[in-house]
Amino acid sequence: MRRTLPAKAAPEEKGVEAELRHVLEAAFPCEEARYYLSMSVGSTPETADEGVVLILDGTKTLTSSPFWDYPDGKTPFVGALGVLLDGARRPRGIVETTQVEIMSFGAITEEMARAYGEGEQTVEWWRRVMGAFYRASAAHHNAVLTDDTPHIWEWFTVVHRL
Repeated sequence: MRRTLPAKAAPEEKGVEAELRHVLEAAFPCEEARYYLSMSVGSTPETADEGVVLILDGTKTLTSSPFWDYPDGKTPFVGALGVLLDGARRPRGIVETTQVEIMSFGAITEEMARAYGEGEQTVEWWRRVMGAFYRASAAHHNAVLTDDTPHIWEWFTVVHRL
């Protein structure tokens, strides 16, 4: 899952950020402390669209991220509210983080693979496909992915459809 970081946004992105904040304010007024980064699945518009479907239908309720995805150190927290974006960056829903665990990349279980909701929903698939994704991400960040690499595992639920 990719979280959209608001820091150093271009002028046109600042307008998008304001729009996304308005989405949160309209659905959850006076809860600014819970507003968090918007989210989308994968790194392409196609995977983001696929992810929206999986999240909105309840198939995908878990995501994970390495710490290098949060260079400012602001990681997900229980109760956080984020706008779910499709591949065109349109708001499709609001999700609430229900649980956060810091565990190694290799800690995935069959139950977690099912909750991840993508592909074959097995540990083998997750290690193969998501492992390739995270190895590429690690290389981009001059890091190395191992089974011991800490990951942020974030469970969430859809609390508002748009």
